Amino acid sequence: MVKLRLKRIGKRKQPYYRIVATDVNVARNGRALAEVGLYDPMHAAVRIDEERAIEWLDKGAQMSETVANLFHSQGVLARWKGRAGRVRDDALTGDKPKRRRKKAAAVQPAEQEEA
Repeated sequence: MVKLRLKRIGKRKQPYYRIVATDVNVARNGRALAEVGLYDPMHAAVRIDEERAIEWLDKGAQMSETVANLFHSQGVLARWKGRAGRVRDDALTGDKPKRRRKKAAAVQPAEQEEA
């Protein structure tokens, strides 16, 4: 079975991913059948070759959860289903729960020192 998933190519502490079509039995950074796009979480940038992505989806490729979320935010899934999709610019820059907890933890010690 073919799966669309992320392949990490970034340095330590600087993740950068390729969105690839690969067999499910191949390792995460193993040989890919095709490259469909790029994802840079540090700069909140996504580039997807929509034609290739839709081609693989039509062939029956499954998506990982992260790839499905990226495709949804970029409107690829809507276009695949025949609807007009739109790119959500705020999807990648939104405040995430883990980040919110870190910010709250950093603010609390500062407030305690002032008191």
